[in-house]
Amino acid sequence: MSRLPIVFRLVLGPELALWAKAGRAPVLWWRDDDARAATGALEQLLALSRRHQAPLTLAAIAGPSLPLLVSRTETEPQVELAVHGFKHVNRQPQGQGFGEIIDSDDTDWIRAQLRATVMQFHRVGVAPTLFVPPWNNLKPQLLEVLPDSAITAVSGFDQASSERDGVKRLDAHLDVLRWKGGGRFRGSWRFLSRMRRLMIQRRKAGQWDEPIGLLTHHLDHDKATWLFLERFLATFRVTARRQLTGETAAPIEALSA
Repeated sequence: MSRLPIVFRLVLGPELALWAKAGRAPVLWWRDDDARAATGALEQLLALSRRHQAPLTLAAIAGPSLPLLVSRTETEPQVELAVHGFKHVNRQPQGQGFGEIIDSDDTDWIRAQLRATVMQFHRVGVAPTLFVPPWNNLKPQLLEVLPDSAITAVSGFDQASSERDGVKRLDAHLDVLRWKGGGRFRGSWRFLSRMRRLMIQRRKAGQWDEPIGLLTHHLDHDKATWLFLERFLATFRVTARRQLTGETAAPIEALSA
């Protein structure tokens, strides 16, 4: 870590000192959601990743612009593409939250949707192994079909890392935005206070290596968000997602399979 900015020192200083005394540092990884196309905001995100040598997992939607998105990111060695849902369409009944999978969906339908979506990525030359459900809505039916797919890891929000039937779970925990009334910067104090609580939990449990996931949404960032991320990534080291889940790149499935 570099020299701490004032607000970082005020909120995190004492906790970081306890970690340093134990010879430890928080294990962080970075996930950005809702990538749809090669945009100016994406360029700003990629430049941020390069500038701070911060590995980035980009949760991408398999829409019409996926080929251009893949083409743009394939020259960025620290960027991993993940599958961000089937079509990223909310199918929950009105007033019951957000999610792409509803309770009445059977596993055969979900399995077919998952395979078709993964194949869209394969056709443009990339083989993702991580699935990120839209709105972090991890339905049991999805977890049931993942072991039979090319997906070997899943990411939601605010749970500890785990493994089920060979599929590893690695969540995000620190959303840089707040969403009530529209996405906007959460604020340095709120964000860092939550990070402190997560660090305290891990320290007291002796789970020093339990990852903490940074969550961003580049299409929704305002100036304050970008400025905070600049300071945060200059302060903390970020670890590649695949390194945390012990994975290597998967082979691209034969198109005729």
